[in-house]
Amino acid sequence: MRMKDCLLLLASLVSLAPPVFALAADRILGFSARGVLLVSVPLLLVLLAIFVYALRTRHRIHGLILWGLVGGLLGTVALDAVRLVGVRLGAFPMDMPRMFGLIGGGLAPEFQTNTMATLVKATADLPEEQRREVMRRRLHFLASVDETSRRAFIGAMMKGLLDLPPEKRMEMISTQMSLLGELDPEASGWVSASMSTVMGGGPALPVFPSGIELYLRVPRVPMNEFRTAAEFSYPRTLDEAMWSDGRVAALGYLWHFMIGATLGIAYTLLFGRGRWLWAFGWGAFVWLAMMLLMPVMMPMIHFPWWFPAVPFVAHMAMAVAIGGVALRFVKPEADAKSFVGLWRLDRQSAAAPG
Repeated sequence: MRMKDCLLLLASLVSLAPPVFALAADRILGFSARGVLLVSVPLLLVLLAIFVYALRTRHRIHGLILWGLVGGLLGTVALDAVRLVGVRLGAFPMDMPRMFGLIGGGLAPEFQTNTMATLVKATADLPEEQRREVMRRRLHFLASVDETSRRAFIGAMMKGLLDLPPEKRMEMISTQMSLLGELDPEASGWVSASMSTVMGGGPALPVFPSGIELYLRVPRVPMNEFRTAAEFSYPRTLDEAMWSDGRVAALGYLWHFMIGATLGIAYTLLFGRGRWLWAFGWGAFVWLAMMLLMPVMMPMIHFPWWFPAVPFVAHMAMAVAIGGVALRFVKPEADAKSFVGLWRLDRQSAAAPG
């Protein structure tokens, strides 16, 4: 393979990482998505520089980038045509680009706090035995996390308690004190001390564990219960932050389409014109990655067994657009500059006599 072509391809692929990496870094690794994106802006400029360089020097990689971009954007539209129907039918926990907007705006911890506060209100309406079991799981969870995270969760629960009528609030507090006695003395002491600190006005910043740690420990709620809670916690979060829904949606959908664009460009850089089988394989790969990441990104949710179905159809629709654009518009000269194209030429050269 020609070293120059390989370096351009590798640099282009690396420059596509920020939109997806920032999302994973925020939800799974505990880094700020805004910080990651700001640091990663130079990488996006690298892709632009490569495209301009390719245009000026007539290097055919510009065709891969251009038609990958077009395919990725059209693929995102096709994906959304299916996804938004799923949102209306309750097949998703919420409109995911709006979740991206909350993350990008730094509002995800506040949304998490308000969602937990709303779930506390829902717990208060449960029959006594069911309520005790839910609260028992939550107290055991509180005893298992670090002090900063424990205060964050207790602060969210306190917010929910303060939203209750006085009689319901006292009922919940009474149950909570009774259940504290079931913990071992050391764990009970940790939780009680954190509660006293938060109730006494101590800091309870919404600093939650990273996605993996939270996923392994947190008691989950069914997706439909989370969705119901989010219908209240989402507008509350916007009101408290003085953000409009349009602002969150604009930021989230921009990020959503950036991810789609990078997936389209990555496909053409790797496969060139490709084949329909490769396009559907790419869609299945992206779908599988989403299915593996979603539970860790939204660890409070117990996803139903049928949840992967609608995203799968949506990603196949995306694959049709990406694959169709590549097959129709990527020229043979550009196809030869993809990784598959270079590998094919390398094999042909190696097999040539002499």
